[in-house]
Amino acid sequence: INMDIILYLLDNEKTFIGHKTYFLFDKERFKVFEDFLFFLNTRLEEDFLKKNDNDFEIIEIVTYINLLIGLDGAFANNMYLRELSIAPICDLNNPKTIAILNGIEKINIAVDRYINLINSKIKFIAYKDDYLKMKIENINNNYPKLRLGQKQINKLKSIQSKLKECKQ
Repeated sequence: INMDIILYLLDNEKTFIGHKTYFLFDKERFKVFEDFLFFLNTRLEEDFLKKNDNDFEIIEIVTYINLLIGLDGAFANNMYLRELSIAPICDLNNPKTIAILNGIEKINIAVDRYINLINSKIKFIAYKDDYLKMKIENINNNYPKLRLGQKQINKLKSIQSKLKECKQ
């Protein structure tokens, strides 16, 4: 998966459905989006973050875990936080939204663990397949781009603070 293409399409969503939901908050659309992110965060937590490093084969890390982190990061960074910034925030003060925001906080942990895991596993395939090693190293070198930047972290903290104010 070329994340640049996915991010480009997501960013240009208004071209496809701009007349309907791009500029205005749409509760039904947001609910579906939130369900998807909840699913991604749950799978990332249960299938990767809670497991022991020795439980993974290199192919599982490079395919499934890579896809989970990539999709979670792309949707969280580029859509969910933006949607929440235009949403009536107190209407979304519920356990699912809070769980998703807590999951977004773990993206950097997942990215760092992924990189460390790949680096430890790549030693074992180095002698088997140079092409595979090169492809994995390319993925690994680009992976830090999936980390949340300071702007996204600040936006996340701001949204979490606003949700806490809603409780009062």
